Amino acid sequence: MSGDSSIGTSEVKNMSLGDLYTSEKSGSDEVGGGSEEKPFKTILQAMRSAGKEPFPTIYVDSKKDEKRWEVASKSQLKKIQKIWQREQYKNEDRLKQETEDAEKREKNLEEAKKVKIAEDTTLPTAALIKIRDSTAHRDKRVKINGWVHRLRRQGKGLMFIVLRDGSGYIQCVLNDKLCQTYEALILATESTVTLYGVIKELPEGKLAPGGHELDVDFWELIGAAPPGGADSILNEEANVDVQLDQRHIMIRGENVSPLLFSTYCKIRKF
Repeated sequence: MSGDSSIGTSEVKNMSLGDLYTSEKSGSDEVGGGSEEKPFKTILQAMRSAGKEPFPTIYVDSKKDEKRWEVASKSQLKKIQKIWQREQYKNEDRLKQETEDAEKREKNLEEAKKVKIAEDTTLPTAALIKIRDSTAHRDKRVKINGWVHRLRRQGKGLMFIVLRDGSGYIQCVLNDKLCQTYEALILATESTVTLYGVIKELPEGKLAPGGHELDVDFWELIGAAPPGGADSILNEEANVDVQLDQRHIMIRGENVSPLLFSTYCKIRKF
C-alpha cells in the first residue's frame, strides 16, 4: 500500500478500475459505490466492499486545495483494518452458528415427521362453533376453524395459539405430542387450522380473550403460511409503504379491524 502521496485529477484517470474512493465530505456508505463519482464515506465501507485482503488502493479527500484525492495513509488503513478484521471474525462465527442451527432444525424436522397424532374417538363428538359462541359452549368439546393470529412456543412441550375466525379471538393451549409434530414445528402465523378441545373458564387473575381458553386435544393443519408468517412481513420496523402493500393483512389486526368495523357501522346509518 502506498504512503501519503497526493495526486491530481489527470493522474486519477490512469488508475486501475479496482481503486476505491472515500470522501468524508461528499461520500455515502448507503448509496456510494466506491467510484470517483459516487465515493464511499468511510474507509471501512471501502474495505467491506473489497471483501478480502489485499485491498485495492483506497483514496481519501486530499488535504491540499489543488488536489481532489490522495492515497489513504498507512496509519489510517492499519487502524481501520483491525476493525474490519474483527468484523470478519464475527461474521465467520455467526455464519458457523447459523449453519449449525440450520442443521439442527433439519434434524428436528426429520424426527418430528415420525410423531403422529390422531383424534381420540372415545371423546365426545366436537361441535363446530364460531369463536363468538365460545362462552355458551364452556366445558363442552368443540372444534373451531380459523387462522393462527399469534403463536408462542414454550419449550418442546407447550404451545399457545391465539386463534382468529372473523368473529373473535380465543387463546388455545397445546401440550406434549400436539406441539411436537412436523406440522407444529413449521406452523406460522396466518396458517389455517382446525382445533379440537374443551373451552375452560380461566381462574381469577389470569387473562385471555373472553376470559376462557381452548384446551386442545387434537388439531389439523389445513393450510400452512409461508415461513415466518405475517411477522416476516409486518413488524415494528415495517415502513408505511410496506404496510400499505400488505393492508389485507393489516386489517386483520386487533387495532385496525375495530376501527374499520366502527366506520362501517357509522356509514350504515346514512
